[in-house]
Amino acid sequence: MKRSFTIYTDSYDQPFKTIGIFDDSESLLLIKWRQRHEGDKSDSLYEIRMDKTSGVATIKRSGEFRSELIFDTSRSTVGHIYTPFGAIDVEIVTEYINMPSVLSQRFEISYVMGPDKIKNIFSLRLE
Repeated sequence: MKRSFTIYTDSYDQPFKTIGIFDDSESLLLIKWRQRHEGDKSDSLYEIRMDKTSGVATIKRSGEFRSELIFDTSRSTVGHIYTPFGAIDVEIVTEYINMPSVLSQRFEISYVMGPDKIKNIFSLRLE
């Protein structure tokens, strides 16, 4: 189902408002949207899959820059970022994942990534 949502992250100076697909079933949360970043020639397609059974979330980005990041609170994972200059593998330590609920319309992932231990909170609020 198409929904409006706003994305907040320490990677952006300002929140990003968009319309995308938001499907929430008993076992899977699926979120998709398009976004053009400064300097990109075309939109990137983002897809979040949250497997509610395992508690593992995956965020994929396709387009000029591609990535696949896996978030699992029970173990550290390795994410892959593909740039025109080559592939980069990064360690990801997931602190928590919050699902949207009656109390909060946010999907949120807190994590630390890479050798520099960059901390970020990715938050998507349904409108």
